[in-house]
Amino acid sequence: MKKRIVAVLMTVAMAASLLAGCGVPKSNDKSSGGDSGEKVFRYSTNTEATTLDPTKANCVPDNEIQHAVTEGLVRNTGGEITPGVAKDWTVSDDGLVYTFNLNPDAKWSDGEQIKAQDFVYSWQRLMNPETAAPYAFIGEYVKNGLEVEKGEKDPTELGIVAKDDTTLEVTLVHPTSYFLSLIGASAQFAPVRQDIVEKYGADFAADAEKNVYSGPYILTSAKNQKWIFEPNENYWDKENIHLDRVELSYVQNTETALAMYESGDLDYAKVPSAAVEKYEGKDQTYRDGSVDYYYFNCNGENAAMKNKNFRLALNYAFNRNANNKLVNMGVHAPSNSVVFSGLKGVETTYGEESNLKSYPLDGDEAKAKEYLNAALKELGLSSASDITVTITTSDNDSSKKQAEACQEMWKKSLGINVEINQITYAEVLKRHQSGEFDIIWGGWVSDYDDPYSYLELYKSDCAYNYTRYSNPEVDKLLNATQTETDAAKRMEMLHQVEQIVIDDGVMLPQGERNVHYLVDKDVKGLVNYYCGVNLDWIYADVEQ
Repeated sequence: MKKRIVAVLMTVAMAASLLAGCGVPKSNDKSSGGDSGEKVFRYSTNTEATTLDPTKANCVPDNEIQHAVTEGLVRNTGGEITPGVAKDWTVSDDGLVYTFNLNPDAKWSDGEQIKAQDFVYSWQRLMNPETAAPYAFIGEYVKNGLEVEKGEKDPTELGIVAKDDTTLEVTLVHPTSYFLSLIGASAQFAPVRQDIVEKYGADFAADAEKNVYSGPYILTSAKNQKWIFEPNENYWDKENIHLDRVELSYVQNTETALAMYESGDLDYAKVPSAAVEKYEGKDQTYRDGSVDYYYFNCNGENAAMKNKNFRLALNYAFNRNANNKLVNMGVHAPSNSVVFSGLKGVETTYGEESNLKSYPLDGDEAKAKEYLNAALKELGLSSASDITVTITTSDNDSSKKQAEACQEMWKKSLGINVEINQITYAEVLKRHQSGEFDIIWGGWVSDYDDPYSYLELYKSDCAYNYTRYSNPEVDKLLNATQTETDAAKRMEMLHQVEQIVIDDGVMLPQGERNVHYLVDKDVKGLVNYYCGVNLDWIYADVEQ
């Protein structure tokens, strides 16, 4: 189960960096709308969205699109919780029952009122196993959520009830301090109109026209790997929406995107690692909460990957500092942990409070060979060359470099055979679910500001347990954290879980991403966040 922060109007305004927009001057003065007088924000992504159906959203690219075109009960902007469709809400003394009073002026893009029943239908659809929503587990916090997800109870038994058109009651399994933060930044909790879903059936949200929108923007086009957003004239808070249009383009190569920025075709671009030094002092940066991993299949067909000592050998043979220089030009922060260090801890940050004993950042070849020899003995093999593992990764250049760095280190230090299989990002996500891999690229960005979001990935019954790892002690501790009310004790349990996962070599942590970017000087009010939505442009403006 999941997720994050307390009751009434705001969470702590965590690390939401308001981007001042002091980017590099571009060669084209006609940026951000050119001569038309329109306020236009243009940016790109190198990871294509997998769906336009909010219920089936499955990754940050999906979530960022939905953050613009949907409106949940509340809105999470960089950690600040403000009213969404719900104008206000109350929480019962035991923390289990949330009563949301909906704004009667909140409307769909076709002018119909957004009703409490729309949320009931949407959340039931999310948890209904027939929907096959890949992120359904995010709703397990709601009473009977897990049972509905497993098909043990009917979706109508989910703990969400429309008392009338503007009153919605949600009952949780246990008190969840980050619940509002979770539903404010997660697309899966957005309302969906039943009549529209039924009208289009399997084609619902297949393109921009086959949907209605509850959010500040509507999607007017989603063709040719470009998404066009325009203001929703029926949005309840449209007075605070300043942009006339947003254009999001899929540009796989980050160097190409940077060139488009320089030529005036984009107003925002990430700086590739190789170019960071060139733009020093002109770029801006933030830590986006992403932790890059290689997931190990602990219960797949490859016997070596099932062996704890072999997995530890891979971890000790991996030089994280060298990898960061080779792959990322030293831009990212090498990591030997599961959880993003910048998350909120009890008093400071999770990373500062952690006493994790993990793999050396420079690696330890002697230790790696010790673990390898132990693994060979347990596997009944005489030589490291008898072991072959395949790294499955996405088909962009950076992923290839990342895989090749591992390949070279492991061949040199361990003498094993390492193959690389590059496939599309969408296919990587499918392989995560199917388990058709030995080692697969992945990573995680928290849905809420709590370590549980990362550590839940190693819980036996978690739908996102890509490693197929199972440890009763991990399950016991994670379950206990969901009811422990003492913050310090709870955090200590989470630290224990992370230590066990590291000790078992379940995955290979690589680094935390530092995002360097350029933004046109006229663009104001962008927000960075390290949970769920990295770039939030909803309230951005363009000075003219």
